[in-house]
Formats: sequence, structure tokens, C-alpha cells
Amino acid sequence: MSYRLTVEKRPSYLYTKVVGERTTENALRYLHEVYTVCVNNDYSRVLLDMKFQGPSLNTTQIFEVIAQRATEGARLRKIAYVEGTLDDAAMPAFAETVALNRGVNVRRFDDVGMAASWLTHDA
Repeated sequence: MSYRLTVEKRPSYLYTKVVGERTTENALRYLHEVYTVCVNNDYSRVLLDMKFQGPSLNTTQIFEVIAQRATEGARLRKIAYVEGTLDDAAMPAFAETVALNRGVNVRRFDDVGMAASWLTHDA
């Protein structure tokens, strides 16, 4: 299942944007590729701008994705994410809670500007 990943190095964080079909496989692949780019380029902060299309993943699928990627995510200092069109607005909050419970410093935002602001300020 194809998707397009764009990566932009910003002074204090890595900006990534993904466009494609919303599937468990694409989510796993995206998060792993982004983590690899962060490590290879010495970034500990990342903005995930997710423009996946299609039905929301269900709670089991979200749990599976986070369970498989939380160890990598917890190694990063800050992860901000913005999710595009969704048919179930509760799923991003669920994903954030599951990740936080696994030691990932992640926060969900409604827009890229707010996410970038959080990433660039220490708190």
C-alpha cells in the first residue's frame, strides 16, 4: 500500500508529512521510517503531519501500531502530530493516551503551527 513521505529538516525539529491510504501497515511503516530519519540525522523532536485518507483505524489497530512503535517513540524527546480528515474524532485522543502510557512524549494538535510551537519550546 503506497504512500508519499516528505521530510523537511527544520532548525530544531524534523517535519514529516505523509499522504496515502490509512492502514495499519502504512502507519507502522511511516512511524518506523520517520524514526530512522530522526536517528540518522540526530533529531530528537519530530512533527508528524498525517494526511492519511480512508476510515479511521479502530482501537485494536491503533493499540497494535503503538505497541510496536512505542519503544522507538520513547527514545525521542518530543513528538507532535496533526491528523487530517477522520471519521472518528475520538481515535487521535485514544492514540495519544496509549502512547503516553508507554512513555512516549507525544501531543496531538489541530494544526501544524501549534504543533511546531510546542516542539520549539522547552517545558
